[in-house]
Amino acid sequence: MAGGAGPLLDALNRYRLSPTSLGEAVRANPVKGVFAMNRMKSTFTGCMLGLGLVLTAGQSAYAAAGVWDNTFTPSSWTRQSTPGSLYAEWNSFSNDAGTAANIVATNPDVANFGGGTYNLSENGSGGTAFIVGGTAGNIYSFAAPTAFDFTVGNVAGGPRDVYMRIGSVGNFDTTLNRSFTNFTLNGVAGTYQELFNQAAGGAMGGNEVEAVVSWLNVAPASSFLLNWNAIGSSVSLDQLSLDVGPTPVPLPAAIYLMGSGLVGIAAMARRRLQGA
Repeated sequence: MAGGAGPLLDALNRYRLSPTSLGEAVRANPVKGVFAMNRMKSTFTGCMLGLGLVLTAGQSAYAAAGVWDNTFTPSSWTRQSTPGSLYAEWNSFSNDAGTAANIVATNPDVANFGGGTYNLSENGSGGTAFIVGGTAGNIYSFAAPTAFDFTVGNVAGGPRDVYMRIGSVGNFDTTLNRSFTNFTLNGVAGTYQELFNQAAGGAMGGNEVEAVVSWLNVAPASSFLLNWNAIGSSVSLDQLSLDVGPTPVPLPAAIYLMGSGLVGIAAMARRRLQGA
């Protein structure tokens, strides 16, 4: 603030005015006083604009929390519309456990379609993880790698396709090309696809990364347990979404019978041709 105040004080000194005597100067010499006040106003405006540029310098345009920078939607069903499918999305996390040492998020803040139940628990940082912003924000630890258990209920039936989209800001492993790794669903490794990656800038540093992890034809189960962990400390879980596809609709028995009849007719026709 001292740097910002300097030009303002210089302007006052230049016209031999102090902040306390400015009003007296206006009354004594209106022309000089008004001119000085206008110069002060211009200088003050310039100082505030300069201060804003300083505060925003180095901040990435993509570093805003809760904003997806790349779109993703499943191709084989319509999100939040197809019966039997599930969708949940967090753009900001709250600690529903109520204890600082155990972060648990159970209520998606953006969407919850299809009647699924969710329990996202951070359990790898030894209690050092916290919600950036206090009550709602990213899940972050500067002291240890975070690790997550994500339990999804009400998924009976199958097989199903599952897509988890994840956003992170912070530390980035250039060898693995990711900030979170070791993605599994009920013990099965997922397929990782990067959607977005850019230097984060600002105080956090590192990279802002968005990716989708997929599991196709997941075997029927009453619940899904998804696990993953950060590649090191200083990785922030920024956003999360989960798409679970509908279970395949079984064909009516009449269709099977019709298919069997057609096969039988074809076999009979073939035998007649061979006999002729």
